[in-house]
Amino acid sequence: MMQKKKDLRFLLSAALAQRQCIHLWSECKINEANIAFMPNFLMILYCPFQSLLGLRPFHEHKDCGTESDPTCLRVKDGHLFAEAYNCDFDKSPKPEWSERAKKQLYQPEYVLTHFVHYATVTKGLMTTKEEAKKMGKSWYMTFHESHSADRITDEINQAVMLHSKTTVPEYTVDWKRRCAVDFKPGHGENCRVGFPWPRNDDKSTVKATSDGFGYNCFQNEKLNEVWLPKLRNAMEIRQSKLDGLR
Repeated sequence: MMQKKKDLRFLLSAALAQRQCIHLWSECKINEANIAFMPNFLMILYCPFQSLLGLRPFHEHKDCGTESDPTCLRVKDGHLFAEAYNCDFDKSPKPEWSERAKKQLYQPEYVLTHFVHYATVTKGLMTTKEEAKKMGKSWYMTFHESHSADRITDEINQAVMLHSKTTVPEYTVDWKRRCAVDFKPGHGENCRVGFPWPRNDDKSTVKATSDGFGYNCFQNEKLNEVWLPKLRNAMEIRQSKLDGLR
């Protein structure tokens, strides 16, 4: 039963994402774009919940302390990935370096081969000199996708990617020490638990929670205020319908 609920949460999340992608792609087609990509951070902070709401202590790993003194954290059952990972290192729009791990939406008839983050073979690349001449276009020995064909999404007004890749509990080892506002991390000792800036204001003179943990990430407020309530409501409606079938 628990696995079925997890699958249902995933499917409903995917359904909402699909609706947003369809809307985005409609805009791309209007502007004659063949590839749309979203910048992406390689790592997202483990959990954004203030005062550790949504987290529980974890000790079931050799590096995570003991039952009486656990040193790791994990997300409590029942919380959605979209909730647990809604915390980015930088505000939107993301910096240019994040484009190296971009995720793409593309026209399958235009992108002939795709690998991980990149459209490796496209119709534009495969266009011959003779074909370009017939279309009245220039042709060069080297090829780069034009900005009109391959464009970045507007993270403020179109779409933003939340990279909700699981961070295993042992990556949060010794979090109380590493996440302290005055801690100076050595190699591999960065804080892996997210403490979001209140109102996403990193210019505030208050740099830490009342427990002394330094603020270190930013939340997507529209996700919290609009999309998560919609998702929760859709889950409740779907679950009610399933319960009625029993």
